[in-house]
Amino acid sequence: DFVKGQFIDLIEYVDASREKTLVYKYTRAGDEIKQGARLIVRNGQAAVFVHRGQIADIMGAGDYKLDTDNLPLLSTLKAFPTLFRSEIKSDLYFLNTTQYINNKWGTKNPVIKRDAELGIVRITASGSYSFRICSPKTFMLEVFGARSLNLTNEIIDYLTAFVGEAIAQCLGSCNQSVLDLAMRSRDLSSMVTAYANEKAQELGIEIVTATVEHIGLPSEVEKLIDEQSGIGLASRDMDTFVQGYPRCGETAGRNGRNRSGNGSRQGSGGEYKWQFGTEILQPRKGQ
Repeated sequence: DFVKGQFIDLIEYVDASREKTLVYKYTRAGDEIKQGARLIVRNGQAAVFVHRGQIADIMGAGDYKLDTDNLPLLSTLKAFPTLFRSEIKSDLYFLNTTQYINNKWGTKNPVIKRDAELGIVRITASGSYSFRICSPKTFMLEVFGARSLNLTNEIIDYLTAFVGEAIAQCLGSCNQSVLDLAMRSRDLSSMVTAYANEKAQELGIEIVTATVEHIGLPSEVEKLIDEQSGIGLASRDMDTFVQGYPRCGETAGRNGRNRSGNGSRQGSGGEYKWQFGTEILQPRKGQ
């Protein structure tokens, strides 16, 4: 049994976890893989051989026989110490190259933006993004190796941070008004994806999509926008304004329909101006 278990004839990895594993190291006592063994790499996977810290052979989806013909770099690195059927001295990693979807991101701190209509405002944003490994070799060198990010959640947290940085850059450099950004979320999402990929591709990762789902403003700014929209509605349709903004139009409802569209009233007692929830009486000149 010991002799049979010393070498592996079939090597494959099937991810049965609920959350997909991004990188899996194939383990075996002594890390011994037999020459001539069969390696199965499934669709959406890449197999990476690492010998003494050096990236060697990389295999995409397929069914392989492990020998010097299929592992030329390992052969060059002297990973075959003896004759046929001896062990291959190498680490083997399986990478998941499918898309990881619905990862949430958000700005860590509010972004300060100079807005032509609102002045200087603080903006927050959030959304989701998807990514995949596009270069297994670069990924192993830059993420798994240099940054020692081994766990899937560590890698996702790292990516989430600079997707958030990308939206901060886009919001800061964009000349459009905040009010227009909400209506052009698709264009903003394209900008964020492009910004994020400038850094992601250096890691062997592609940000497939980065979607902006929400743009937030301070509560006082949102209140101001609501008030301004109410004033605009009142100037067009007082009846609808009273229904939609009962507090703002409460006084208007009590005083009938003899008011002009801009909220002023001509009457025997004087001239009226409107504020939300308040009537201010101003005597006529000469009275």
